[in-house]
Amino acid sequence: MKSSALIPLIVLMAAYSAQAAEPTKSEPPKSGLPSGPPVTHFQGSCESDPDGTKFAAKACYLARRYYPKNSGVHTAYRRPSCGRRSVTGRQRRILAGTYTRAPDYMKAKLCRLTQLFVTRAQPWGPWGWGFWEGSDHPPGTGVFVAISDADLGRRKSLAEAENETAQRLLGAGGYFGRHLPRLREAAPADPELTVLSELAHELGHALLADANADGIDEKHPRRQVSGPPRSACFGDAFLGSSWDPASFYMTRWVDFGEQYGNRQKNPDVEFSLRRLQRAALRGKLDTAGDAIRNVYRSKEFVSFAAAVNPIEDFVEIYSSKVLVDASPKQPIVFRLGRQEINIADLLSSGIPERKLQCLRDLGLLEGTP
Repeated sequence: MKSSALIPLIVLMAAYSAQAAEPTKSEPPKSGLPSGPPVTHFQGSCESDPDGTKFAAKACYLARRYYPKNSGVHTAYRRPSCGRRSVTGRQRRILAGTYTRAPDYMKAKLCRLTQLFVTRAQPWGPWGWGFWEGSDHPPGTGVFVAISDADLGRRKSLAEAENETAQRLLGAGGYFGRHLPRLREAAPADPELTVLSELAHELGHALLADANADGIDEKHPRRQVSGPPRSACFGDAFLGSSWDPASFYMTRWVDFGEQYGNRQKNPDVEFSLRRLQRAALRGKLDTAGDAIRNVYRSKEFVSFAAAVNPIEDFVEIYSSKVLVDASPKQPIVFRLGRQEINIADLLSSGIPERKLQCLRDLGLLEGTP
């Protein structure tokens, strides 16, 4: 790294969350590129689970010090496994309630997970992630999601969760974090809905890789083990609408808070996260605050996190759609200063509507459990 002053910031950010599309490949394939559409890893049938207890029973604490990004890089691939710590009855009840709130198309994926993991809050490594095993990682049939016990243990609102994410992205905690623009909502805290948001986000990463949604170019690393996507809409709806396609960084792993050189197309929204982080370290939050406001004013992204890179943009569209469908009687409305942000209205107009249609074209909003 060029600046040693950034090292503590990056370590802090890594402790919060990382999302994986799939672990980094260990060896190149011995044959040509797959040419047929990807075969989903969400296999098998789902049993009736009206109260979510069967889904919750799938949860276990992740074995200590497992980090999917490093698995199979310098050693043989090691599949994630359950550790000794037991998931509590309260945590299972929250997971069960969360499952019952999920729309059917999400349940159809959740009930087919190979394993649901709970991770411990820790000063290193990711808190949450989602990935599938490629054919170069035997047995190459699993799909996994992990969610932090910190997310299961707090009674926070959706707005609070969004504010925390923005603070983590900017490295602006404590006193400085409180002086960033903050989303507010009139509805009381709904912990199950907030957990559903976190779970949908991590599942979204696994779904993107499973569908190879961004694998429209044969040079994409995932194309070595997965065929072309069912639809090439990612290139138009996401890259073509909001991002500079020439700067799109193709990767099989997506770290939290990394832009990978991706640049937003709209000059009114464009920002460098690293520059904002440096400003936040110096206590200069005006620039960071303007970046947050500009993202929501643009009505181009559904969250500040979505404007970090195209993969997060895709995943946040999925998570927002899940929340809208899970709460039909209580609109999800945030306020940022005088601006009102109705997520359902945002998803049904302009650029977000095209992005949402891409998820439909890829078949991610289909299925019953």
